[in-house]
Amino acid sequence: MNSNFEALSLTLQQAILATLLQYPNCKLNALFNQLKQQKLLHTLDSNPEQNLFKQNFLVMNALFNLQHDAKELGYSLIIESINIRLVKYQENQVTSHNPALSEYYLNFNNIAISNDEINQLLDNFWQYYAEHSTITSDNLTTAFNTLGLARDANLKQVKRAWYKIALASHPDREDNQHTSDYITANHAYQLLVKHFTQSK
Repeated sequence: MNSNFEALSLTLQQAILATLLQYPNCKLNALFNQLKQQKLLHTLDSNPEQNLFKQNFLVMNALFNLQHDAKELGYSLIIESINIRLVKYQENQVTSHNPALSEYYLNFNNIAISNDEINQLLDNFWQYYAEHSTITSDNLTTAFNTLGLARDANLKQVKRAWYKIALASHPDREDNQHTSDYITANHAYQLLVKHFTQSK
């Protein structure tokens, strides 16, 4: 089974590199959608949560493999929580803030985990992301817009808007074709919760 994943990862690496050469600054969910449109991310599991995790795992595996190989092409691949950047290589450039994450995604044995473990990883990711995100005026405006809210919305309105989007786009829904909407809205929600918490 790992050889199938390795072959798919190689295909994804080629497609991702082509995309990043054209668009060097890319959001992870936009890259994910691009790969889906190219029909490179097909169903890997009948369980929606497992399927999303495995697809994400393969994309991250491809990214970390590319990060390792990019120097030979004269580039550095910078992988952040939800942002991917391809830049010209410079000596001593930091490309990974979390080497353990790279190690995790480069090991195909980690692709087979339980739904509880997936939920724990997601919780840890969003907690880490919220703690390490810088809140700017532009980030806040984007977050409010993502949730369909005016800039002066309160925390209660943010929670209500997030809940509505989450119900419609959650990966567990069988008819769901809007997983990237869920991911983007979750990011916006986490950022706004952090903003309101810090404003108290």
